[in-house]
Amino acid sequence: MKVEILGTGCYNCIKLENLINQVLKEMGKTGVELVRISDERQIRKFIPLDQIPGLVIDGNLVSTRIVPEKETLVRWLSGVK
Repeated sequence: MKVEILGTGCYNCIKLENLINQVLKEMGKTGVELVRISDERQIRKFIPLDQIPGLVIDGNLVSTRIVPEKETLVRWLSGVK
């Protein structure tokens, strides 16, 4: 599984990254590639810059502009839709 955080380092981008790390640890998930994409050109391939933070799981954009609730992240990271 590859998880990409789209953000330039703003408060919510860092908050999202920390929450994802916490959720992955609590779930006992290993082998997850967690990447922060901060290059503005790469971010724009997915979303406009005014919609950060963005979250991409296995190539699919799942959220923009918000830090999802912990329960939502658990569902997404466990593959449940």
